[in-house]
Amino acid sequence: MEYTDLDEDSQVAEVQRLVPGLLSQYGIEPNRFENVNHSFNSSFKVTSAEGKDYALRINLGSGKKPNEVLAEMQWLEALAEDGSVLVPQPVRTSNNELLIRTPFAPLNSETTAVLFEWIEGEEAGEEITSDQLFELGQNMAKLQLFAENLEFQEPACLPQINSTMMNVEDAITSEQPKSINDKLYGDILKALAITDEVHIRLSAETKLLPIHADMHAGNVIVNNGKLAIIDFDDAGIGLPIQDLAISNYYIREDTEKEKYLKAGYASIKELPKISDEDYEALILSRLLVLINSVLNMTSAEIIEFLPTFMKRCQLRLDHYFATGQLLLTKESLD
Repeated sequence: MEYTDLDEDSQVAEVQRLVPGLLSQYGIEPNRFENVNHSFNSSFKVTSAEGKDYALRINLGSGKKPNEVLAEMQWLEALAEDGSVLVPQPVRTSNNELLIRTPFAPLNSETTAVLFEWIEGEEAGEEITSDQLFELGQNMAKLQLFAENLEFQEPACLPQINSTMMNVEDAITSEQPKSINDKLYGDILKALAITDEVHIRLSAETKLLPIHADMHAGNVIVNNGKLAIIDFDDAGIGLPIQDLAISNYYIREDTEKEKYLKAGYASIKELPKISDEDYEALILSRLLVLINSVLNMTSAEIIEFLPTFMKRCQLRLDHYFATGQLLLTKESLD
């Protein structure tokens, strides 16, 4: 049976076969480990024989090359040393490497794995407060300011993500996917023409820099009253305004929340200048890259959710073309 045909528990069982061998390269003898997330990638909480906790991420869904993952890890090491933003502390292997390349036979591919010290706390999630959104905006601006002077050691390099599809393999434009009907496919192509033009135009007049590119409440851990920013897997060289647009996409069920995020950012760094129309196109872009991403994913849960997700996407696109705004309406959330 193909890996993509397995249910989630069976997929996790296949992935966790890698865990002991990976941990041995860090000199860690696990007392226990458990899968804590299996969707885009697969992540495990590991408790060592000495009682120390770690987060092991196996990059099954990432389109990043090893050199791009290395750049992500170098950025995190530099941030952890700087301390201006709370982020996961990377752990190096016994050979002083920041990542491990490993084959994954069920997908007939090679992947990478990375390890971090565990950050205690809970995801901010859907209950993220106004004060936390303000702090998230501040952290976003701090990350960008730090990134302006960031230098990577060869062969590390971040991918260019100043485009609609960012760093995800294009699963849409070459041919119509079977899971997308004719109307939705036409609307997606129409939306892509809009968002591609905006990215190209803004990129010609804006200095690009490393950005997190996935700063939503699910990637925020509340740790002793402070926010820790996790999951830099989407990080790349992009437009500063992309960070704000991406974060805003996930709180679009309540547009009042955006004010706190932007106010936090503006308290540290001047907000990028952009028209309302272009900003809405960048938020629309997040929907399109998510559509493309789920088409490339192998997680059983995501595959099962695909029909519902596509119906919601159609509702959101209908709203955008009717109003010029991409709102997460009640109908598209149910």
